[in-house]
Amino acid sequence: MTATFLAIGHFCYDVTPNGYMLGGSAAYSAITARNLGFKARVITAVGVDFDRRIPLLDGIEITYQESCKTTIFDNRYSENGQRQQSILSLGAKLKPQHITGDCCEAEVAYLCPIADEVDPDCIHSFSGSLIGVTPQGWMRHRKSDSRTIAKRWSSAASILPHADVLILSDEDLGTYPAELEKYIELTKIVVLTKGKRGATLYENGRVLDSNAYPANEIDPTGAGDVFAAAFLIKYYETQLPQEALNFAHCAASFAVEGRYTANIPTLDSIRNRLNPIRME
Repeated sequence: MTATFLAIGHFCYDVTPNGYMLGGSAAYSAITARNLGFKARVITAVGVDFDRRIPLLDGIEITYQESCKTTIFDNRYSENGQRQQSILSLGAKLKPQHITGDCCEAEVAYLCPIADEVDPDCIHSFSGSLIGVTPQGWMRHRKSDSRTIAKRWSSAASILPHADVLILSDEDLGTYPAELEKYIELTKIVVLTKGKRGATLYENGRVLDSNAYPANEIDPTGAGDVFAAAFLIKYYETQLPQEALNFAHCAASFAVEGRYTANIPTLDSIRNRLNPIRME
């Protein structure tokens, strides 16, 4: 029987020079899970303006909650590479009552908010699942002018003791780097990703450093979500953090070599590039 990967979070539109593009951690992770042979499911909320027939989402079982709007992100970059992010519109909240039936028994459950849209109580909805969390959506605040700023993750203490794996980036920590120690104390496994500089895993006092795979980087958008989904899937299959890190780095190396969702790899592609475990 095929294992299920369930993502909970908003699909969104990203503003680009060529119009709207599909975005959101739930989209990137579900496409990854489908490509890796899992049954991919998503619980999300979008407005009537969202195209539900996007071919990229073929083969993914999607439960759409009612929403007046679709979440839309606009990222602008200065000449020095600094990003100013705005949320132009915001979809409806995702709550525990939206997680019903056999969704509660998904082998891997991934809570992946992008705009504080996932109710923290959703963490209690699962029975026997490997639960992964990426917190970026709980760590940004939308101002009245639609721009986003970093905020302290106020619900961390109520979420992390019930999660198996926390995956976040050094960019997510942003203004509050000291919070990492608290996250490590609260969570079984914490993976801190550092882009081209690899990642560090913390588990029961053990620290594992790992290297990113070489890649011809074109666009890093969504690579963190591809990494997270690949890590959770391989960790579910093996219970071996080193193998999961290596597998996730390999998957992410493909993702950055195309724009948006265009280069999310298949399982065969990863197997062909995968190296023996590469730990420092």
